[in-house]
Amino acid sequence: MRRFIGLFASLMWLSACGNSTSSVGLSTRMGSAVTGSALTRTSSQRLELSNGITVDRVRLSVRELELKREGHHDDSSDDDSDAGTDAGTDDKSEHKQRTGSFLIDLSGTALEGQLVRLQDISVDVGTYDEIEFDIGKVDPANATGGLKELADQGASLIIDGHIDGEPFQFVSSLRVEQERKVSFEIAEGDDQNVTFNIDPSGWFTDKDGKRLDPRESSARSELENNLQKSIDAFDDHDRNGGEDDDDDGSHHDGKDD
Repeated sequence: MRRFIGLFASLMWLSACGNSTSSVGLSTRMGSAVTGSALTRTSSQRLELSNGITVDRVRLSVRELELKREGHHDDSSDDDSDAGTDAGTDDKSEHKQRTGSFLIDLSGTALEGQLVRLQDISVDVGTYDEIEFDIGKVDPANATGGLKELADQGASLIIDGHIDGEPFQFVSSLRVEQERKVSFEIAEGDDQNVTFNIDPSGWFTDKDGKRLDPRESSARSELENNLQKSIDAFDDHDRNGGEDDDDDGSHHDGKDD
């Protein structure tokens, strides 16, 4: 009987410890996700876009990023409150792994198009088929450091730059939510990677190819629409700035309509 109790206790312990985990890196870069190319940089480490506009710094407030396991989805809507500060398991499903809020802050050499490592998170091993992210303003009470600077302004995005040599700052409470279909495996001991790609080449150009002046309120709606379309997230295990399935040169944007 004593041996049976000991065996039962061992099995319970093994069951509790049965979910293996692995590391996933979160990275970001500025440039085209289709070609993997960087953008033109001036000697003062600014991105030179078009029509006399340069970008010196870009800050984004990411409310959360969520990875979903293959075959384990529910239809319940997510809470609109701020995510917690630690990566972990979603309250509604043990098959969702998500981060808390974090800041993307790019300036200087980080604007040159290379991959910039943001943080590492620990997730369960397995096959994942969806990446979701939510960019939006966060509650100042739940933010610290650079993220709090944006939160105090009610902002999710701030762009600092120059137009015709004069400085400007574009502040927006833009909300960007994306669900992206993917297929990638996270194995024990593996070092998988998810990349946020930001392509600013079309930010300040309207549908007719004319310049959008970020200082003018009339340009805000179209500029924010361009910003929303410029942000993507995908599996990028080889860290080359392109989606892994598209490394053969083909392109599929993966965004749900």
